[in-house]
Amino acid sequence: MQPKRRIYLDHHGGAPLDPRVKEAMRAVLEEGFFANPSSTHQEGRKARQALEEARERVASALEVSPLEVVFVSGGTEACNLAIFGTLSLPGPWGVVSSTIEHPAVSEAIAKFERQGIPWIRWDLHNESLLPELAHRIEEAGGRKRRWLLAVQAVSHEVGIVFNVEKIVSHLPPDGIVFVDACQGLGKIEVSRFLKKGWMVALSGAKCGGPLGSGALIVPRGVELEPHHLGGPQERGRRAGSPDLLAQIGFGWACAFVEERRKQVQNIRRLRDRLEQSLIALGGVVNGCEFERVATVTNLSFPGWRKVLLVAAIDLEGVSASPGAACSSGLDQPSSVIRALYPHEPWRAQSCVRFSLGPETKEEEIDEAISIIERVLRRASYG
Repeated sequence: MQPKRRIYLDHHGGAPLDPRVKEAMRAVLEEGFFANPSSTHQEGRKARQALEEARERVASALEVSPLEVVFVSGGTEACNLAIFGTLSLPGPWGVVSSTIEHPAVSEAIAKFERQGIPWIRWDLHNESLLPELAHRIEEAGGRKRRWLLAVQAVSHEVGIVFNVEKIVSHLPPDGIVFVDACQGLGKIEVSRFLKKGWMVALSGAKCGGPLGSGALIVPRGVELEPHHLGGPQERGRRAGSPDLLAQIGFGWACAFVEERRKQVQNIRRLRDRLEQSLIALGGVVNGCEFERVATVTNLSFPGWRKVLLVAAIDLEGVSASPGAACSSGLDQPSSVIRALYPHEPWRAQSCVRFSLGPETKEEEIDEAISIIERVLRRASYG
């Protein structure tokens, strides 16, 4: 019996490893890289050279200096390092973020809020509300505080593209800006944030690189307290021996991000086809009233619990997600969808995220539509 073909529609959770990245990593394994890149012997110097070549690939793709690239274990650590590393500096501090941030950002900020730092959660995706932001900041201390803006470039659940530049214009002029661009790399131009001197978090797993890889880009002149303590690795900004193989893969993934961006229009065509078909089956699109990236659609299905629907289509061969991968196993309403639609709680309880990538094929979308229709109708008719 032939195994059932899987249709993978969870690229925002983790994109498939680019075959060229896989080949580059295989070559490294075959060459026998095993030494600690901090060691001074010949094997260590060889590993160090490979690590720095990876750093240069990341820097070249983003048009920054290699000295600004801090290798970390993925998007969560990059976000944590930016927030802990900034808010641990002398204050007093205040924080501004959107109401729909990834838990790697919101949970880190929440720790400092419990210590007394004011946290202004704002509907930053709704640009009509931005003029009121300056007033909220003034009420919370204004220029008596140093302000950190922590905001996504692209929403992980619904794909909303944030107008970061417009948001920043409503902050005090000496504010520090941190952009979580983990879902943006390979989908939008990320280098523009770095040209403005902002910190940017990146994840290899979202752009064809390996899990456990990523970087925080820390522009020259930006202060940062280390979050991991120990040795002086990463110029004293992140202690611990790096995962050499993962970061080599991340470096190569960054070398191909512009190529991925060129495939966005074809992905958009497939996403729209899937979305329109699911609307016809009763799905309601979340976030479509805002600008979105082409790689994702998030729909709510009235009468369903999201984890049950995801499980049902998974049994039929379609991989999707009820939300952020780090919390997708929890049968709880999506905090992102709840913040977007506070007066329609059913949306947060029944939402499913379908995310696509360059590997997604037209016939897979057609087959996925048929499977989802079959699941929905089977439930409808008992």
